[in-house]
Amino acid sequence: MERVMLTLPADLLQAVDTAARRLGQKRSQVVRQLLQDWLERQRQQEFEALLAEGYQAMAREAAGITSESVPLQATAAEGVWRWDE
Repeated sequence: MERVMLTLPADLLQAVDTAARRLGQKRSQVVRQLLQDWLERQRQQEFEALLAEGYQAMAREAAGITSESVPLQATAAEGVWRWDE
């Protein structure tokens, strides 16, 4: 493992130390876990943004296909006997 020096506001350091004592862990363990959790959330948000972008692109493509097919459906339905007529 590598050593890293961090500068934290006193209240944040106190909160980390309190959490570490409550969990029975060392400060470094708590900070390490917090950073891992934060990085995982960042990766998840990026993945969800990519999914949303993909779904939006698919929706636009589906809307284009639908709008192209409406006139074709109307043409195909011309002269077809309908129950409600």
